[in-house]
Amino acid sequence: MTIKDSLDEHLVQLLEKDASQTSETLAKQLNVSASTVRRRVRKLIQSGVLHFVAVVDPSKAGFPLTTVMAFDVAPEKLDLVVQILTSCPEVKWVSITTGRFDILALARFRSTSELSSFVQRDLANMEGVRDSETFICLDVKEGRYI
Repeated sequence: MTIKDSLDEHLVQLLEKDASQTSETLAKQLNVSASTVRRRVRKLIQSGVLHFVAVVDPSKAGFPLTTVMAFDVAPEKLDLVVQILTSCPEVKWVSITTGRFDILALARFRSTSELSSFVQRDLANMEGVRDSETFICLDVKEGRYI
């Protein structure tokens, strides 16, 4: 199932802003009954379109340093590198990409020394990585909870 109609779309948008809203509050904003909201939310969850998760503000949780890491990887080692990256607790997002780099990853650290240790300990010995580049994010404007 995908988002069925504009009601589902608006419901999802409201929940993205604040998932703690009651069905009554959402119903008032959407001009529908609370039972309609509950039924729609239940269907969106059952279909896998909607998930409720706890989201932590990384800066407030002690991880103020956000990085984007880009990897040029030997084609036969692509899956291995993805597997290694996704197993690292510092790495929060990984994607196989097109363009100059084969993989992009977002990672969070407590300090530059922790980042340095990760680069030297984990990235330097990663089999199949031909080249990498690490970008330190100075001011995240959107997606800071990733």
